[in-house]
Amino acid sequence: MTTQPNLDCDTVPELFHRHVGVWQGEYIKTDTRGHFLRSFSGTFSIQIDGIVYRQVNRYQYADGSKLQLNFEGMFEGGILKLASSSYSDFSAIAWDAGQEMICFRATKTQDDAVITFIETISLLAPDHRVRSTHALKDGQFDGVSFIEERRISQTADI
Repeated sequence: MTTQPNLDCDTVPELFHRHVGVWQGEYIKTDTRGHFLRSFSGTFSIQIDGIVYRQVNRYQYADGSKLQLNFEGMFEGGILKLASSSYSDFSAIAWDAGQEMICFRATKTQDDAVITFIETISLLAPDHRVRSTHALKDGQFDGVSFIEERRISQTADI
């Protein structure tokens, strides 16, 4: 049974509530010169219960392989502080930047390198959003990813 999450409008910025549900799109990754590297499909489930935020990312690749990443966090002072059970050292923050845009900054270690993601998430319409991400590897620009997503469900069972 699907239940409507408890949306705490006094603590959580209102814009985050408008991202609750299940989103789907195709990720496109480029190199530092903007040349295509690869693409893959993704489904992103987002749930907010009070001040607790949960997100599950599911990716499917052209070779048929799949990957699931799990994230959980809490809102403090209007800022989402996020961790991941999928990466032991993952740390992120996200905030309402105004103009229907969420800004997101995350770090993790991968293959002995510190990876930093700086992302904007723009809500274009109630069920349509666009994300673009700059990736840094040990402080050096490492490419851009972008994805156009459509909401396929207003609620997410996580």
